[in-house]
Amino acid sequence: MPRRAPRSSGLRRVSGRNGGRSTRHRFPRATYNQRWHAESGFSQHKRRLGSALTARGDHAQARELVLRVLTHNLILLAEAA
Repeated sequence: MPRRAPRSSGLRRVSGRNGGRSTRHRFPRATYNQRWHAESGFSQHKRRLGSALTARGDHAQARELVLRVLTHNLILLAEAA
């Protein structure tokens, strides 16, 4: 029976041009915070309404996207009330 390699400790080595520093160190603070809010909103939308569109045509996909965004905004308003 072949010998198995030991399991990873969960840590990984970060390499790259910036030496492992995260993206936020390269952006001004206000800009990074805007990106964080946008990514959070996209994630929340996908969790609630799914990530795939069901329409096939370009016009129908655009219409579905607008309706999904409106639905998401109405859900947020209903929760706040």
